[in-house]
Amino acid sequence: MEQSSMIRLLKEIRLVMYFFQWVLLLAFFFFYLDEPTWNYGLLMIFVIVCSLYIVILCYAIPERSWFLLGLVDMAIALFFIVQTGKWSSPFMLYVYTTMLWLMIVLRIEQVLFILGSFFLAASLLPEYHSFGMILPPTKLDQLRLLLDITIWISVIFVSLTLLRMMKLLYAKCFHLYLFMRKVASVPELNLCAYTEQMIRRVYRCEQAYLCLYQENDVDGDWKREYFLNTLLDAGAQEWKRLSIRQFVDYAGQEDTYACMPLRLDGETWGWLIFSLSSKNDLNRVDRLLLKGVAAIVCQQRKQSRARYELAQSLHKEMRKKLAQDMHDGLAQQLFFLSAQLFQLKRSMPAEVTKQLTERLELIEEHVKWCHQEVRQTITHLREFRESEQIAEAIEQLLERMGAGSNLQIRFSAKGHAIDEDLQVQDAIYRLVEEAAANVVKHAQAQSLSVSMEASSLQVKVRIKDDGIGFLPEEASGEKTFGVIGMKERIMQVGGTFQIRSQPDAGTEVLAIIPRRGVERYG
Repeated sequence: MEQSSMIRLLKEIRLVMYFFQWVLLLAFFFFYLDEPTWNYGLLMIFVIVCSLYIVILCYAIPERSWFLLGLVDMAIALFFIVQTGKWSSPFMLYVYTTMLWLMIVLRIEQVLFILGSFFLAASLLPEYHSFGMILPPTKLDQLRLLLDITIWISVIFVSLTLLRMMKLLYAKCFHLYLFMRKVASVPELNLCAYTEQMIRRVYRCEQAYLCLYQENDVDGDWKREYFLNTLLDAGAQEWKRLSIRQFVDYAGQEDTYACMPLRLDGETWGWLIFSLSSKNDLNRVDRLLLKGVAAIVCQQRKQSRARYELAQSLHKEMRKKLAQDMHDGLAQQLFFLSAQLFQLKRSMPAEVTKQLTERLELIEEHVKWCHQEVRQTITHLREFRESEQIAEAIEQLLERMGAGSNLQIRFSAKGHAIDEDLQVQDAIYRLVEEAAANVVKHAQAQSLSVSMEASSLQVKVRIKDDGIGFLPEEASGEKTFGVIGMKERIMQVGGTFQIRSQPDAGTEVLAIIPRRGVERYG
């Protein structure tokens, strides 16, 4: 696993540093043991302290304990420096190794505090304490040779370890680059699925979910919905940085998760959550990469929303232009044709047959009906708002159609269908409009019932009346055209259309439209 490999490599570097420090201690004992000022009691205490110190370093300890151990290590280094020649002491190398492992395990401000305290004490103590152990040149050269050999071995090992770390880091950065390139080049990308796949690949985790607010490409993933609700219940809206938390998953098992809030320009878009093997399973590089992923996702969502708003604006302008063109063209021509038919009837001689008069009246009636349909379409194009809830739009439509008649209209809506595509909402609206218009004109019904049920899988629309009904195979003319139009609209959005009717038994129209993602994945 790449994540575990990175942590293992960091531990290997720390072990090499510990080994090098012990070589320095052994060299200290070997070369300075014959000094006349050597204190064997101090030697025993020093060996015991260092042994306990090394044993503690082999275990996982909290950050505060690392800080205290860093102070102890610098105190040991300070003892060496003061005893063996201050800044010219060969044991300045001990200080450098301590600095390296402190930079791995502590924050930068803690490292600076320890180093500042050390250099301040190393500058003041020699003023009150003279050097006790100065090696002769021969022994000093031997000590330096031993240290040079140890340094080269350590440098080779650390270099190989760093190369492996760079390889792992390059792989993660390359995955992030591919992710950024894919998101930028494919606007219609399934962002949730692709992001989750990338996180599972980079961090080698079993579970990863991108939970977004107001997601427009919902694919029916109930697991994602579960973690979204879990985060909301935990108050994740207030989180401003990466958080490591314990959560119970959908199977009832408690696990450790990394939760990265997706925030851009003060707006929260959602969260990226994935499982961890332990609480300390994310290093600084991993956290930095997570910030990059979060920034890419937020920027993509922002651009997607801008494209969606632009499409809505263009759609609205197109509807307005179409309504104006129909009003200025087709509606005016139908009105003119109706007026000409009226004048023609008035100017006909008395000897014109009754059959011709009835035919003209039928033509006039159909022209008026077409004119009324065109005016209703113009009203729909002008008044229907994309931001309006489809249930409210249908309710207002039924109120207008039932005005001035004795028809009792009942409307019910369950669930939320407002997040559907505009094409789906328009198909539902026009279906209800056409079916209700047929009831008002032809059914001779006393009551009309319209219901819309939206679930996570589908939207079901039912229009039922208690009118005279008809045999579907006997439908002709205008009714046939209306039924075909309703069926085509529903089929264009991937739905199914049924009409059931019998003479004197009323008519029922049923349309079932799958939600986005169900058709694709279900």
